Amino acid sequence: MKKILFLLLICAQPLQSLELVCKFEEVYPNGEVQQGNVFVKKDKLRYEYYNPELYALLYVNNKLFLINNIDRNQTQFIENHNNVIPSILEIYEDYPNFKDKYSKNNSEITLEKGTKFFKRISIKSHQLNLSIFFIGCQEVLLDEQYFNFNPFKEYVPN
Repeated sequence: MKKILFLLLICAQPLQSLELVCKFEEVYPNGEVQQGNVFVKKDKLRYEYYNPELYALLYVNNKLFLINNIDRNQTQFIENHNNVIPSILEIYEDYPNFKDKYSKNNSEITLEKGTKFFKRISIKSHQLNLSIFFIGCQEVLLDEQYFNFNPFKEYVPN
């Protein structure tokens, strides 16, 4: 009986409370490709590149932070984040009723829907032109520690 009650409580959660981890692949018009992981939990997002010369981005409490991959103690607050990261989170709030196109922060964003998250996002603006593919999205329970930068916690999949 306790197991059934637990399952009902989990299944009754609003869809926006899905917590996801996906691999991503950014593809630029010049053929350059960057890969990493994206983590989504309610109003938080972590966008982390695999390349040690790049960084991780944390969007928490409507603030954007950049954490250097080489030196995880090096954190930078991005004050004017006219950035695609908050836009991805805003669009995700429409789940499961995504539109095909959005206009945010002077960017045109086109979506291809996946089962739990986006399959692909195309972003076009004066400063940016790329596609982001989301691969292998999994529903997981994400600990708050993955959205902190002091200390920055490495994600290790189960």
